[in-house]
Amino acid sequence: MLKVALVTVGIVGCSAACASAEEDQPKSRLPSMSVTSTATREVVPDIATLRLSVSVERPTASAAAEETARGSQSVISEIKAQGIDPRDLKTEITLSPVFDEERGPQGQTVKRTLRGYQGRNALTVRLHDTTRAGALARTLIDKGANVFEGISFAVGDEQRPLDELRVQATRDVVRKAKLYAEAAGVRLGRVLTIEPDPDSANGNEASLPRRASSSGGAVTTVIPVEPGIERITARVSITWEILP
Repeated sequence: MLKVALVTVGIVGCSAACASAEEDQPKSRLPSMSVTSTATREVVPDIATLRLSVSVERPTASAAAEETARGSQSVISEIKAQGIDPRDLKTEITLSPVFDEERGPQGQTVKRTLRGYQGRNALTVRLHDTTRAGALARTLIDKGANVFEGISFAVGDEQRPLDELRVQATRDVVRKAKLYAEAAGVRLGRVLTIEPDPDSANGNEASLPRRASSSGGAVTTVIPVEPGIERITARVSITWEILP
């Protein structure tokens, strides 16, 4: 009887240890299936951003600052006269020395001579009507913006279409997973992982590209502007436990 009792205790202890080992088994070792889906949509940008500057070089810092301020005021007044919301206008003013450099036979700088100072007022203007971008850029150049750095386009309400695509991609993943499981004669168990945008290096759930149109140099005609279309993409990958 003593031997039987000892054997019984040993079996119970083994059963408890085995159950504990099964519970501690990493999820990665469970039979599983991962499914990925992508949802895309093409949209027309409804935001245009103009980047222009008033740049002036003068012998003294005060003269450069004064001339830059005078030229910028004319441009800013025109922007406000166009009915643009002040929140859609951003300025950045800089004042920096300008040097002439003499270089040696090895390309190294051997002498620097102060030539003057450059004042610069960079203007960023956001338009909620992309059809106005070309005409406004031309008008501001006529008013004194002597550096035209380009126009970029974007979709103003990004979140709504992105969220719709995320839902669409997730539903498609579930549909595919059920189809595969039924064809393989297995059942879907618990969801082990949900990974938005699995191929993204920066961790963003979805991507919305920015389209830019730049133009440098002098502008002598009305600037043609076409916003084109943007492709919005959302991806998701879900992993399920597989049951027999």
